[in-house]
Amino acid sequence: MKKFFLIISLLALIQCGFEPIYSDKNNRIESDYKPILISENSNIIKETFKSVFNNENSTSNFELRISIQEEDQPIITNSDGTIAKYRIDISTSFILFDVDNKLDIFSDYSRGFAQYETQINNYDTEQKRDEARKIATMNSLQVIPIKIQNFQSRDTK
Repeated sequence: MKKFFLIISLLALIQCGFEPIYSDKNNRIESDYKPILISENSNIIKETFKSVFNNENSTSNFELRISIQEEDQPIITNSDGTIAKYRIDISTSFILFDVDNKLDIFSDYSRGFAQYETQINNYDTEQKRDEARKIATMNSLQVIPIKIQNFQSRDTK
């Protein structure tokens, strides 16, 4: 009887279209261009780049050449002169390049921001900084395909 009730409950959940709220979503972007990171960056930024763009080994007639710049800006300073809060600014410039015709098709930039507070010890502060760097980089990189799609839709009209 318990097995029957369990099976009926599972079927009801499957049939009703239930989707868990907290699930691991795939943030990867698949496209018709080969993304290339041309700037020298930290491992956190390189890993985030690879997690967003998954077709780095694809063969395509187009390359997306991406350069990422990072800047920490203090936003809250304590009365003793120490910094309590930083903002990380990730500036990403990109060029969509036609390999066959050796021609720049489209270029633009995007930005991502995140904040982090300094912690009691340096290790915890670096952990918070790495988290903020990853968030800001992801926010900056996820805008790029939208800008390219917008450009392509304007170009075809």
